[in-house]
Amino acid sequence: MSLPEALAERVVLVVGATGNIGSAVVRHAAERGAKLVLTGRDAAKLDSFWVRGLLKTVQADVSTEEGRLALLEETPQLDGVVFAAGVAPLAPVRYLKEAAIQACQHLNTTVPLLLIRDLLKAKKLNQSASIVCISSVAARKGTAGYAAYAGSKAALEASVRCLAVELAPKAIRVNCVAPGMVESEMAEGFAESASDEAMEAHIQAYPLGIGQAADVAGAVSYLLSEDARWVTGVILPVDGGFLL
Repeated sequence: MSLPEALAERVVLVVGATGNIGSAVVRHAAERGAKLVLTGRDAAKLDSFWVRGLLKTVQADVSTEEGRLALLEETPQLDGVVFAAGVAPLAPVRYLKEAAIQACQHLNTTVPLLLIRDLLKAKKLNQSASIVCISSVAARKGTAGYAAYAGSKAALEASVRCLAVELAPKAIRVNCVAPGMVESEMAEGFAESASDEAMEAHIQAYPLGIGQAADVAGAVSYLLSEDARWVTGVILPVDGGFLL
């Protein structure tokens, strides 16, 4: 989908760079020539990154205003932003704590908006920049135990569509990639909480099987690239056919 050097010299900020999908995005973008600024909360994991095109790593908790301000101070002019940070409190609603619901909505929905706002106010986004947020097929497929998580991702997708319209006059594109289940800690958590029969049924719902984080990263690199210069406001499922 994205040819080698498709992101050559494009400066890209990856938020949530140490997570499963975030780190795959980092590797894929680096292989395609991007210049990378990486941020996350885990300083040790950030320090372990060594990829082609790495400009800097910034340890910051973007869920706080202090963390976002610290990130802005270290951020150069950007051609792309990937928001891959997130949290998923998966539990039947009767077991959900209010604090967990609020934290999920805050990090998955509110923080991307706040960070985009801050980057715009600081004039950090270049003309024709591309913003990609990681959503989930959960936003469009009702699943028991996913109420808080799915709601936060559905709200994110609605915000992305609005931002795509709002920022189009600046030629800034805003899109979402909505992965299905990929091999990750979240998938392992789902497997641990589900019965063997439920897990097998879920796997069978994917015509192409369970995916890899690299599959998601390929879609992200495409949306960051000039190949997608006429694509905005799109929610791109990368789900092995799960939503068919």
